[in-house]
Amino acid sequence: MNTKRLLWLVSFTTPLFITSCWNRTDNPFDFSNRTENVYELVGVKKNIPEIISPHRINRKGNFLIVTEDGKIPLDKPIIHILDIESLELKVSKGINGYGPNEITDAFLFDAGFSDSTFWVNSTISKRMAEFSLFNNNVLSEREFRQPEAMFTAFNMQMTSDSTFLCFVADDTNRLVEFNNKGKRLGGYGDWEKIDGRNDLDNFLMLMINGGWFTSNHDQNIFVKAGAYRDRIEIFEYDTKSFTIIDGPRLEIPPFNIKGSGKNRMAAFPIETKYGHRDISIQDRYIYDLYSGFSELDYRKDGDLAKTIYVLTRKGDVTAKFNLDKSVKSIAVDESKGKIYAISTDEETGIIVFDIPKKLLSN
Repeated sequence: MNTKRLLWLVSFTTPLFITSCWNRTDNPFDFSNRTENVYELVGVKKNIPEIISPHRINRKGNFLIVTEDGKIPLDKPIIHILDIESLELKVSKGINGYGPNEITDAFLFDAGFSDSTFWVNSTISKRMAEFSLFNNNVLSEREFRQPEAMFTAFNMQMTSDSTFLCFVADDTNRLVEFNNKGKRLGGYGDWEKIDGRNDLDNFLMLMINGGWFTSNHDQNIFVKAGAYRDRIEIFEYDTKSFTIIDGPRLEIPPFNIKGSGKNRMAAFPIETKYGHRDISIQDRYIYDLYSGFSELDYRKDGDLAKTIYVLTRKGDVTAKFNLDKSVKSIAVDESKGKIYAISTDEETGIIVFDIPKKLLSN
């Protein structure tokens, strides 16, 4: 595997029974003729000075975990833990570095299997780090460094305390599972062909279908939401089955192939509108933050995503939320009826939206 290709991608098995919903002729995201379950949500914003350039927001119990992106100074903490009720900062963690229990980034959140801790996937340094919710230790409590056999694995999510589900560059499968020794346990879901594009290898297919990856707190439902290709893939770990939903755009946006040989990469033009921007799996519904804005729009007006679609685990789109403010990442607490989001304006803060009571009472 070409290292240059892998680094570019990061900056952005046994046969199994697979069920899929491919290329539905209707558009499940089309609400133009649906008058019910379309809601206008007005958010309330709170600024938190210690949060400088937030990347993602997640929830664990009664805490919100906000992770910073790579734009912050190296001497600033990467992770912030907030009280979910008051939005007050409880503690900041994560020393930037390559030393023991340090992290270079917190690209991906994992709830883990302990009520008192959470994990982050430090993609650049190829490790996962566990942090406590309740102490003031800025270093991680423990860490897992990817063995050499997992060098091309990324976007890791736990399936147990010693096994991981992830993407692997240049692999024939959509998802691959490893144990903590680096042994491949299985590969799930094959790449399907794109009409008229027999020139696409597995690595290019992974790039075209790249997106956000997360799991529910029980670690048995995993979802990937496409960043450019409007596709949501719901993977049920217990049955090893996929449900795939295309939309709102049913076509793949035009992309370019650059380079040659093992240096070939797929890239979408800067004017291409983003698709799905974040995903949150809860007990009742899956909440899908959708963009429809391009990088040019974002740079010009600060608009990135102002729509949330609500899906069942079977892939039925049941509701649409129109947000009054642009956001970049969401966390959901159905028990409190709240959506917590990171704003995209110049004074970044946390925005709280109320989930319509009617939706949760059905």
